[in-house]
Order: sequence, then C-alpha cells, then structure tokens
Amino acid sequence: MNDSSCPGCGLVLPATGSAIDTRSFRATAECLDLHGEVTSNVMQHPEVLGRWHQTCVDSYAAQHVGPQMRPMTVCFALNGLYLVLERGWSGIAARDAHGHLARTVVRADWPNFEPPSEAGPLTVLDVALSADPDAQGAAIEAWGRSVWATWSHVHDAVRQLTDRQLAGWVPHSP
Repeated sequence: MNDSSCPGCGLVLPATGSAIDTRSFRATAECLDLHGEVTSNVMQHPEVLGRWHQTCVDSYAAQHVGPQMRPMTVCFALNGLYLVLERGWSGIAARDAHGHLARTVVRADWPNFEPPSEAGPLTVLDVALSADPDAQGAAIEAWGRSVWATWSHVHDAVRQLTDRQLAGWVPHSP
C-alpha cells in the first residue's frame, strides 16, 4: 500500500483509503484519523489529560488550516494556544472562552490570518507515540508550543484580539 503525506503537517503515514471528510482541514484522512485516535485517548484519561484536550484540538486545527476553514475556527485555535501557553489557562478554561466568544462576537469580527509557511517540527504523531498519559500531556504541550511558534507573525494581533474580546470575562473553569 502507498503512503500519504499530510499537506498540513508533512506527516507521512500508510495510506488507508479512509473516507473521512477533510475539507475544512488541510490534512490527509490518515492524519485526521490519527488525531481522532489521540483525542479519544486524551478523553479516556481526564484526570491527567483533561486540561490538555483543548490544546490538542487547537494545535491540530492551527497546524492544518485549510482554504475552507472559517476564520473563527482559526482564531479559536490561536487564542486557545495563546491562553494556555502564554497566560497559563487550562484547556478547559480556553474551551469556556471559546463558548463565550461564540456567543458574543459578531461573525464579521474574526480576522482572516494567513497561515505560516512551515508546520513546525512536531505533529500529532509525537503525541500518539507517547508512552503514558503523563508523557502524552507533556507531548501535547510541546506540540502546542511548536505550532504556536510557527504563527509568530500574528502573535501580537492574536494577543490584542483575544484580550480585547475577553476584557472583563472570567472563565468558570480553572
């Protein structure tokens, strides 16, 4: 069987012929399937990985921005990474912020950020290969930092946008 090379992150995986819909992501079905497996595993270990679930989702989305992805989705991925990695929020609090923003921000207020030309050195496979939940949490954080670094050209804009949109709002979750 042939290999598939993900156009978003460059990950090469054996082609499976999966029929998963990848239209909003710049990804192969195999890469998106692997993300689904990783996300499922994260959800099976909420005591260790619950705080990293949203970072896993945001890292994947930010690394696989496709032409049909809505600007709000890209902004959510980036503001989630910013809130967790720079402001020290849990992924649960970042998810709560996404809910607040979805209810309060007008659709036209989401900028269309240009994706980076490079995907970064880490991918969802680095998380999948982790030996146990603690290692997987560390791998998700490292992956998130790697992806966030690739978006350095918009860091200031994301910080300003997120801080302005969340001004005065406090998450319910730690």
